[in-house]
Amino acid sequence: MNKPATPRKAPPVTVARDIDTGRISACGGDGLAHGILERTFFLSEVHGATWHRMSPTVLPTDQAAVAQLAVARLQAAGYQVEADAECATPTTQDRYVTDGRSIANLAAAIRDAASPAEVSDRLEEVTAAHDGILAALDQLLHSLAAVYDGLGGPADRHVAARMRYLAEHRLGPITADLLHTRAELADRTTATSARPGPALPAAAPPASPAHTASGRTR
Repeated sequence: MNKPATPRKAPPVTVARDIDTGRISACGGDGLAHGILERTFFLSEVHGATWHRMSPTVLPTDQAAVAQLAVARLQAAGYQVEADAECATPTTQDRYVTDGRSIANLAAAIRDAASPAEVSDRLEEVTAAHDGILAALDQLLHSLAAVYDGLGGPADRHVAARMRYLAEHRLGPITADLLHTRAELADRTTATSARPGPALPAAAPPASPAHTASGRTR
């Protein structure tokens, strides 16, 4: 069992099965708590206030275990959790480092960078072709479009077209702007302030001219 984190100054989170609907739901907490719930098979609902309901993808036989997992993660993050007997657990479970947290760490590193050159270097993970963050987001949008293409509902092809539009006409300009930004920041680096890179092999000296039998060089 992991030790609980320092208590957070945030509203408590309630996790319980609703008597009327029979659905396990959660309310309270702050943005971080909402993120923990959404990564533990809860779906966000906003109707005046934000609350969460367990995803219908969770089998009825697994719902109590999933609710207990969410409670354990919330408690590990320092939240006070009020859960009914079905959802309660005394345990805690540390959250893994999410992809979103990794990008947030990158944003913090950019804010703390000591020079334009360092910011430019940090942006390489964002703008790298094929497997950078923006390229991966482009793949995600096109994958969603392919999913909707296969669903066959009356409105599904419109959703697929919307996903492709976002990838090509919204994400594309962002990618182009950040590529320009990275190059512009790098170009601000003078030769004296540039940081040393990997050593390159020394150039081979030019070969001596070969002599022919007649004494001429070639």
